Amino acid sequence: MALTPKIPETEAGQEARQQYLELAQQVIGDAQVDYNMLYQRFAENDWAAVKLDDAVALKGLKAGHSPKTVVGILHQSPYVQHQVHRNRVPIAPMSQYVRSTVMKVLQQWKQAQASQAQPSQRRQQQTGLDLE
Repeated sequence: MALTPKIPETEAGQEARQQYLELAQQVIGDAQVDYNMLYQRFAENDWAAVKLDDAVALKGLKAGHSPKTVVGILHQSPYVQHQVHRNRVPIAPMSQYVRSTVMKVLQQWKQAQASQAQPSQRRQQQTGLDLE
């Protein structure tokens, strides 16, 4: 029996799912994959699904989406949808997973940006010192 995702009941849910799909297509480098394919590939592979969620969250943040928007997008991930609708995991712990994923990715991204900025700042300072 093929895995099939539950269709979002609200327009906001449908939009978030579309955004998740578009970001995931960019992450995996396959513009032809649809949500059903993603669901079949990732819903039951927890490790891969979590890694995909991490990458989608980062891609969403880098694309300029707010952390709150990315949280909404990640609620449509195949992993979350499978856990809630198939495995009957309550929504509260899955929402906590989503929020913690976004905050973790945001923190890692900010740290990476800060560490990349530091060497260039040091070079500028050294260059300034060399000129004096």
